[in-house]
Amino acid sequence: MRDSFSNKVAVVTGGASGLGAALAKELVAAGATVIIADIAQEKAQELAAALGKRAHAITLDVSSPEQMESVVQQVKSDFGALDLFFNNAGTSNHGEASDLPFSEWERVLRVNLLGVVAGSLCAYRVMKKQGSGRIINIGSASVFSCDPLFGPYVTSKFGVVGFSRVLAIEAEAYNVRVSVVCPGNIRTPMLDQKEPSWLTPAIPAERAARCILRGISRNRKIIVFPLRWRFVWWADRLSPALLDPLRRVIVRRGRRLKSPD
Repeated sequence: MRDSFSNKVAVVTGGASGLGAALAKELVAAGATVIIADIAQEKAQELAAALGKRAHAITLDVSSPEQMESVVQQVKSDFGALDLFFNNAGTSNHGEASDLPFSEWERVLRVNLLGVVAGSLCAYRVMKKQGSGRIINIGSASVFSCDPLFGPYVTSKFGVVGFSRVLAIEAEAYNVRVSVVCPGNIRTPMLDQKEPSWLTPAIPAERAARCILRGISRNRKIIVFPLRWRFVWWADRLSPALLDPLRRVIVRRGRRLKSPD
């Protein structure tokens, strides 16, 4: 796997913590130069300092297409290439679709979906000119389970999967590869909003990062893990309504918890 990343230049959005930080660490260990792009400037700088001379921090708000373009161009100018671009930054919220204000839908979609689209397109234009590169978009296995009470998040990740599959076909003629990652629960700060059930326990971010890099090194367009979520993926493809009874239980339980009675 090291051969796939040694001497490559990689950008990881949301790279200061959680899965992004784990990816940055694994990439540096594999010999890559890593740009940790995050809105949390101090955390990004601390991580870059801890990882050594091949790690660099840069401030980025992924909801700003202008900042995204500026970061991509700066990386290309400073390092001479852009080999890997990880659209990892994300956010979530919780509640029934009708209870969430539209501003919350906008916030999640702007970061999780439009941020991925902007990052991918900015990176793609550079990679297309240089005739090589990989774009890796972090989706979610929630597109298979369609978790109730997480409407904006699930909607955004559906968009990420669809967009990535379209771009993957368009980009292959230019030797640019696009992968979409659909992991199960990962132990990150975002799980503060959602404790996984015993059926779908969270895996460490370090393990998730290794799974992702292994999938990239094997040129997989869709990377789903761990194994139990591959079964959910297959079940959803077999019959989208198969998991509806479980989804109804989740809704009823959420309503009971919300009810003052």
